[in-house]
Amino acid sequence: MRSVAFKIFLTFAVALAAFALAAGFGASRIHASGKDLQLLSEGYLPLTRIAAQIDVKDWVTSRVLEAGALDAPARRAWLPLARAHFPSVIREKVGEGRAVAARAQAFAGERDQRFLAEVAGRLEGIDRRWADYDTAAQALFDALERGETSPASLEQGTQGLRQLEKGLSLEVKLLQVALDGQVADRVHAARRAESRTVALIVIYALLAAAVGVGAAVVAQRLLLPIRTLTEGVKAVAAGDLSREVEVRSNDEIGMLAREFNAMAASLDQQRRELLRAERLAAVGRISAQITHEIRNPLNAIGLNAELLAEELAEAPGVSGEQRQLVAAIGREVDRLHAVTEEYLRFARLPRPVLGREDLNEILAVLADFLRPELSGAGVEVRLELAPGLPAVRADEGQLRAAFLNLLRNSREAMPGGGTVWLRTRAAPGGVEAEVADTGSGIPAEALPRIFDPFFSTRERGTGLGLAYTQQVIREHGGTIACQSQPGRGTTFTVRLPAAAEERAPSPAEAASA
Repeated sequence: MRSVAFKIFLTFAVALAAFALAAGFGASRIHASGKDLQLLSEGYLPLTRIAAQIDVKDWVTSRVLEAGALDAPARRAWLPLARAHFPSVIREKVGEGRAVAARAQAFAGERDQRFLAEVAGRLEGIDRRWADYDTAAQALFDALERGETSPASLEQGTQGLRQLEKGLSLEVKLLQVALDGQVADRVHAARRAESRTVALIVIYALLAAAVGVGAAVVAQRLLLPIRTLTEGVKAVAAGDLSREVEVRSNDEIGMLAREFNAMAASLDQQRRELLRAERLAAVGRISAQITHEIRNPLNAIGLNAELLAEELAEAPGVSGEQRQLVAAIGREVDRLHAVTEEYLRFARLPRPVLGREDLNEILAVLADFLRPELSGAGVEVRLELAPGLPAVRADEGQLRAAFLNLLRNSREAMPGGGTVWLRTRAAPGGVEAEVADTGSGIPAEALPRIFDPFFSTRERGTGLGLAYTQQVIREHGGTIACQSQPGRGTTFTVRLPAAAEERAPSPAEAASA
């Protein structure tokens, strides 16, 4: 069972995770953009600048042609100046370019590393071509300085240098084109990445916001049963004890709702029991008063009926019908006297004097006592008493009277005879006893009212026998239930708590006693 706090924490944790993912994605894209900018600013742009500074436009050939048109003294004076103007910065720029490419490879991606390696290779090629060009130019200057060049050899040397210049210039141009194209590609890629990053950040932010809204909705739904529970509490506080709170969750709110429903049902049951107890108390007081007012006249009527019967028995000329009428009066008086005794017993039920009793023994003795009466009515008694049952705390007289009522009800339910079983068995925390018969059963509509006072399915019944039995069982801390099917018999099940084990006194306690 997960608690509501855990569920709410989980929903908001999911929302925070969604926002964290969106923020993390944005941070990663910003970091990637920063690396691209670093690669452009520290790699490609310096390499483009260096490539633009490598210019080989007729550095030597033009000066050689100028030197060839001079006379020998002027040539010797001009050649040191031409050598001084020969650009030596090319090799420095190539070395600088290789250093920049090596630094950029350290933080470039795989694709850019391959391109930078290609740039480094092109710079190596330029360096080699520049070495060949420098060697050929220095050799031509040396020949001019020594005066060993003819016009034809000068023209031939100049053509060779021009070819080297063209090859070197082509390599530089190719490097510049490659770098310009890569820079343009990187700029376009950065723009596309920026647009894609902005769109994805917006999408992820909207998704994170949707997750947050969903988390708030889930939290609201999780807390909604509290409102339902509050309304149920208000209804119960207003007196509606039949109100049930419909909460089907398995968290602590659902458990609280189930306990609240059980509490409301228990309060409703207790209120019904209290009302029933008040009605029983009122009925008891009324019964006691009515019985007290009726008993003395009944006694007088009974006594006079007996005297009248004796006089009629001695008087001559009295018919048998007259004697039967007087006898019928006596029988009805006796029946009414028995009814008044039953009313008094119900109204003045004493508190039970509890002791450790053997339920099997009580039922066995009661069965032996009633067996002649039941046999005379064609009813067979069968005992199925489980051995080794724990003792129960009971008032033997009241418990015996309660089971006596059940057995007599079974006998009256079988006017044509039948079988009644007395069964006992162990139950959790106590003992169960069953009184089952094969009688006519109880109608389903009457079953919920059989324990109500003055309710009876028999024409001449008082309706107090089962009410008395239930009152006795409850005074003993037990329960009684009834199962019946019309035409198939009735079974009463009585459950009584077991008596606590009595601890034998220790020798010290016995000595002090």
